[in-house]
Amino acid sequence: MAQMLPMIQIVPNMNLALDPVSGVIGASLGEGVILLSMDEINNEVTKLQGAADELVSSLDPYTSPAGAYPGREGSYVTAGMLTNVVYGFVLAIIIIFAALPILIKLGVL
Repeated sequence: MAQMLPMIQIVPNMNLALDPVSGVIGASLGEGVILLSMDEINNEVTKLQGAADELVSSLDPYTSPAGAYPGREGSYVTAGMLTNVVYGFVLAIIIIFAALPILIKLGVL
């Protein structure tokens, strides 16, 4: 026979409890209720919300990263521009060196 898990009381003053098996929140009857502090969970959720907000704000190229020094707004724009310049340079070098044997065979070089 399956062991019955006790109800977890989430709001003691309103007499609300969580059934851990079904995940349903409802009124508790007072028997078999465990008092549970949600402070640690709320702290972790707050940290997670901060990380999610930082991720969403990083989509705007004119914001500054979290923990950056003041005046670093637009660093994502600069980083994106420099990355594209380097990719373009590398791609151009590859195309030039790939085209050299063809141009030499054609007598252009």
